Amino acid sequence: MNQGRDQYSQEEAYFYKINKELLERKRSELDAKKNEKSAQANNPNWMMCPKCGDDMEEIELMRIKVDKCVQCQGIYFNNGELQILLESQEPKGFLGMLRKVF
Repeated sequence: MNQGRDQYSQEEAYFYKINKELLERKRSELDAKKNEKSAQANNPNWMMCPKCGDDMEEIELMRIKVDKCVQCQGIYFNNGELQILLESQEPKGFLGMLRKVF
């Protein structure tokens, strides 16, 4: 009968450890999100379109994350992103014309 309690205690300890690790991981994820939101709150223009002032979202364009306005559909590059895009392949058409400008 005592062996059953030991087995139960080991099982309880195992699940306690698993739950504790899960809670710690979730807590660190929530803390990271909270810190990111706090940083964004300190910058009122964070992810705001410079043209129309609406919200922007991050999208992937040819393996580069760029910012796109949800309202006017404008696409904006952070520092260095356009250069990476132009150097990623031999640009043709519009990208070729942009390469001549930059």
